[in-house]
Amino acid sequence: MSIQVCENYQPSKEIRNSYPLPTMNWHKFACILKQWQQNYRTRKALLKLNDGQLKDIGLSREQAHKEASKPFWIG
Repeated sequence: MSIQVCENYQPSKEIRNSYPLPTMNWHKFACILKQWQQNYRTRKALLKLNDGQLKDIGLSREQAHKEASKPFWIG
């Protein structure tokens, strides 16, 4: 369930030049936060699906609970 949400992001030239912090990759940090948020939302959404919907995506109720119980920072 890992989806790259920031693969094509390009900050504007003004942003790139206004924060010269060579030791911190803020873009990568923002992408990680977005991925964590997406993990949290999609895992909680699994619990709201009925058995027919779970069957459509190829998951059992047990598999959905197992996935939803993972911490958001685990990919």
